[in-house]
Amino acid sequence: MKQMYEKYLPPFVKDTREFQTLSEIEGSILAEEKQAKEDLEADQWIVTATERGLKRRAKLLNIVREQNESLEDFRQRILFLWNHHKPYTYFHLLDWLEGICNKDNVTNVKVDMQYDLYYLHIEIRLIKKQLREEIIKTVRKMIPANITLEVTLRYNLYGEIKPYTYGDLKRKQFRYVDVREEDIRYWDI
Repeated sequence: MKQMYEKYLPPFVKDTREFQTLSEIEGSILAEEKQAKEDLEADQWIVTATERGLKRRAKLLNIVREQNESLEDFRQRILFLWNHHKPYTYFHLLDWLEGICNKDNVTNVKVDMQYDLYYLHIEIRLIKKQLREEIIKTVRKMIPANITLEVTLRYNLYGEIKPYTYGDLKRKQFRYVDVREEDIRYWDI
């Protein structure tokens, strides 16, 4: 890291022992400052924040990181709570849910609203199961009190996987953790 400091010195001074020692010390300080600046810039946004930045936002939201929660799951939960707002229409609710649950243009959420029964059913894919409790708590705050809310997990079913070959599933980076054992028993692919 001493090169960082040496580039500011005139050439005739670089060869003296005192300035070489000074450049080693100052070089490490400059490297620390550079890293602190990068971390500070990254902490301005949730998607790039360091663990320190995420803890700061979590403190503002009055939540704590669970003991076995990964940093990315913690980031997603903070982003989820930071961006939630009360939708005024059903379509705003759909946009909000799709923004939270969609990744790589894959629909991970299905919503069924039965107006005559005052019933809202949200079905999320198993891959997003860590968001289930947060969705329940947040959507319950968003919707009117007289609407019954149900949030369930949707497993990959046989019909969704049958058209694909093993090679297709491998290219799509399919994870078998998303399938229930009952569904695997009846596969004929």
